[in-house]
Amino acid sequence: MAGPQIMGPWAFCSELKQGNVTTVLDTVGRRLRDSLGRTVDLGLTGNLGAVHPSVADSARKLEENVYYFGRTVETLLLRFGKTIVEEQMVLKRVANILINLYGMTAVLSRASRSMRAGLRNHDHEVLLANIFCTEAYSQNLFTLSQLDKYSPDNLDEQIKKVSQQILERRAYICAHPLDRTS
Repeated sequence: MAGPQIMGPWAFCSELKQGNVTTVLDTVGRRLRDSLGRTVDLGLTGNLGAVHPSVADSARKLEENVYYFGRTVETLLLRFGKTIVEEQMVLKRVANILINLYGMTAVLSRASRSMRAGLRNHDHEVLLANIFCTEAYSQNLFTLSQLDKYSPDNLDEQIKKVSQQILERRAYICAHPLDRTS
């Protein structure tokens, strides 16, 4: 087991911030393996897999999303610490990813069950599951990219600036386009 699974996210973050050599080396090693093209396999597919082979591609997408979601949350905890509860836009994105992950899990479970039980129109259900999972996978990848601090997709600072200006004036500050300003 890696650091976060053993000691929990808050303790893991404090260990990293204190400079615990073992924790830091473990984290650096894990990140290095990931950057060199680590494949994600959480056991959903294959001979002993939990899902039917007809939805294996979608299950791999779920596994990849779950893995990168975990890494992103770890990074967010390191960046914000306990003040993460004040980061509304970050938490909204995290919640949206979790909702998609839950939906993907439920859809894959139902489609696998339909295939194994031989239910009527199971092929249609598999098609729907694959469509849903592909769409949720793409949404999650985009949202995960928005959570990166330096991503061009992250507009948090601009949104904060607009909302601060509206709060200061207590009104929508743009003039009506038909008003004359000369």
